[in-house]
Amino acid sequence: MRKTPILNVLSTLLLLSGPSAAVSEASFPALTRDALIADQPGKSAFATMDKQGADSVSAVESVVESLSKSSKYKRMLKKLSPSEFDEAAAVLLAIHQGHTLTEAVITTAEDSSYRTSSVVRAAMLMFPLNRYALFRELKQKQVFDNNTLTKWASSTGVLTNPIYPEAMTQQAIFVQPLMESASITVQHLPETAEVTLRYRAVDNNGDWQQGRPLVYEPVTGNHTGPLVYLEPATRYEAQIEVQYSDGRRENHEKTFETRADTPPIDPDKVYHLSEIYKGGTLDLEEMGIEGSEDGWAKIVGDPDTVIRATDGDKNAIRIGDNSYIYFENITVRGGRTHSIYADQAHHIWINHCDIADWGREPNIIKNGIAFEKEGAEPINYDSAIYLRQSGVVTVENCKVHDPVPFANDWRSGHPKGPNAFFAHANHPDPRFKGQVVIRNNEFTGKPDHRFNDVIEGRKNSSPLGGFVRDAAIYNNTFAYGNDDGIEVDGGQYNVMVYNNDISNTYTGVSVIPTRVGPSFVFNNYIHDLGDTTGKQWAGIKMGGLLAGAYGKSYLFHNLIEVNRNGFTASRFQEDSTLLTHAQNNVVITKHDNNTVGYNLFDQEDFNGSTFVNNYLINMKRGAPKIMGTITVPYAYPKLVNVDKAQEILDGGQQITLPVSPAYKINNFSQTSADGEAFIYGIIQ
Repeated sequence: MRKTPILNVLSTLLLLSGPSAAVSEASFPALTRDALIADQPGKSAFATMDKQGADSVSAVESVVESLSKSSKYKRMLKKLSPSEFDEAAAVLLAIHQGHTLTEAVITTAEDSSYRTSSVVRAAMLMFPLNRYALFRELKQKQVFDNNTLTKWASSTGVLTNPIYPEAMTQQAIFVQPLMESASITVQHLPETAEVTLRYRAVDNNGDWQQGRPLVYEPVTGNHTGPLVYLEPATRYEAQIEVQYSDGRRENHEKTFETRADTPPIDPDKVYHLSEIYKGGTLDLEEMGIEGSEDGWAKIVGDPDTVIRATDGDKNAIRIGDNSYIYFENITVRGGRTHSIYADQAHHIWINHCDIADWGREPNIIKNGIAFEKEGAEPINYDSAIYLRQSGVVTVENCKVHDPVPFANDWRSGHPKGPNAFFAHANHPDPRFKGQVVIRNNEFTGKPDHRFNDVIEGRKNSSPLGGFVRDAAIYNNTFAYGNDDGIEVDGGQYNVMVYNNDISNTYTGVSVIPTRVGPSFVFNNYIHDLGDTTGKQWAGIKMGGLLAGAYGKSYLFHNLIEVNRNGFTASRFQEDSTLLTHAQNNVVITKHDNNTVGYNLFDQEDFNGSTFVNNYLINMKRGAPKIMGTITVPYAYPKLVNVDKAQEILDGGQQITLPVSPAYKINNFSQTSADGEAFIYGIIQ
């Protein structure tokens, strides 16, 4: 029997057939069998049903049971209880008979033989890549109680908590500025709408510049994307054009101002360390030091005053949940777990810091893994900077080095050990989620004493894990980690990683899983990879689409020079399907063996990914080594040879290749002074 009542379906359909229905329905392309995204459990079920001629609920239920035990789908169907197999079968059968996914859910839920909650859950678990579209359409149709529907959707992994403030939902166009970039979000448009924009600085009436078209983001249902290479504290105007599939056009204007390079300081709250610091933990909560939106508190260090934790102190600096605090020129040593720690703070700015000697003592080593004491868990996650559930953070011009513990290499299994920065930007207040800027820093271990990840993401399998949203990590040097140079995993709504020099790590950049996108990885120089033993995996690793990584990553103008693999699919919850658009990158691999030397290693070859105009070559083969599909080959194939590739390898962190006008990426592609060559790698 149904456990939750639903509204009368006939009345609902009559209501939606009125004059406003056409506009509302246009936002939701019909989720027909053919329109449902390939490779999902439900699509695999259809293939088996066709082959077996399964045309009854009991027969289809057997198909669902087999899928739940298969190596490919077992993990992603783990949340589907065996008691819900009949609901899954009924939904599949309804679609097989010609209903859309939404219609199948509604009609099956009307049958008192099935539990309504299980019908909704089964549909979302069988079609995970379409679950957000289904969720939004069911909400709009108001067939189910909204709170109850949200609870059911959340139980399948749908992100139902807001990542943006209420102000965003009240505005058709929302801009989130940082210092040198801004993300633009346009709401309430059909997925098929095309959104283009141009922008200019207001004060000098500069020339209009074309931005990259905004992209549809399936988790939030928005069109969004960033503008980059902006100036701080500058007012901009943007003109946005929306073109609908029926030919209609709309034009909008929006002005915004980028953030300043320094925050406003309250002159009555400037604290000199030499006057306030007495040794041990600098506890700002205890001292009552914090500022306000109009005037931040400023803590100024000097060369002779070192903030040094005493033995047993968990942190050298404890911020607590105090906010609007600006640190300048501080030297920090120690902290049993983390050197600088905050908990649900916001508006924290750390400029010119030197941090070392934090973390637990590796007193016991077992199979290469460090422990502080017998019976304890391995030392892991000890971080120079850990701002737990804290957002609107800037860390710049800092040197982070020499932790006390070290990370094991891959001979002992997945590395465990310290990090330079632990990203956890899921502040409880949506206004303060994300907005992390990490720029102009040197986070470096040593060849024989390494980080785990140089930058690691907390709860990085969650849509609200890691950086969450609107973050910029640029102009940094990351080196000597036994896992990733930077882990962007988790929530990646307009998270950007660019202009970084990344070396001596197992993987350069990890974007697996991209729970919410889009993320942008561009103009990085990824080279000389390898853990302590020299073992390495990927320049950029991706994957986990079918397991819930619904966001798309965009890779532009990176310069990747590695021994092993370039763009690389990796497993997340048993799935290595990746969703990316890679354009105008240089990927040179040097070795050639089994799962070694691939410029593109994409064994699932999902047709939603595109690889366009990338310079790809394996030095051993003298040609690209590809597993997957190249959408558009490199525009100048005569340049793809060992001699030219060696010239690129000898060129350092920035190289140029001839412009391909058709593949210029507005606002992202940077060119030489004469405009004849694209720049790859670091923009100097």
